[in-house]
Amino acid sequence: MRGNKLGCVIGLLAVLASLSLLPLVQAQPQPPIRTDECMAYAFTRSGDHGFLLENNSFAYGTTIFIRTNCEELQLNIDGERYSTYRNQTEISFNFESPMINMTLESGNFTYYAENVSIFQDRFTWSDNYIQYMDQKPTMTFIELGALTFQENVVSVASIVMVWFLSVNIYWALINHYLDRNLFEEVVE
Repeated sequence: MRGNKLGCVIGLLAVLASLSLLPLVQAQPQPPIRTDECMAYAFTRSGDHGFLLENNSFAYGTTIFIRTNCEELQLNIDGERYSTYRNQTEISFNFESPMINMTLESGNFTYYAENVSIFQDRFTWSDNYIQYMDQKPTMTFIELGALTFQENVVSVASIVMVWFLSVNIYWALINHYLDRNLFEEVVE
């Protein structure tokens, strides 16, 4: 009986080991980028971060950048023609509206970015915080001694709780083992 269980465990471990060696996803080579096809995308920047404009997305920054390799690109904003660009690889313009529906078109290429929420640049938010701090708001600070005491109390309390829970769990497991596997003989 015990040898049968051992064989099942070894077989299961062998199957799991062989499955762990198999690749989960087969890598497919990327098709080469064709230079004769038109490609364009739009994004905003805030600090070192760029935010791609897609359908139902959020972006930070008020300057919209468009990169393209199209010979002619037509920009429509909210269903109206905004501008047409010829032989430009990077286009940028400021846009202050909080919501935008944008379409880039060139021949058979179309790029949609609808329901895009554009928030102000994060550096503007930091300027607002600095202005708020210049107004000298009332703040209450915790003394270092009180903070250290609170940290110590929390540490000791968490140690006691973990010890209490682990002792109770071990006690329950030991009692369960004893009740199932051992018996007591009562002698009069």
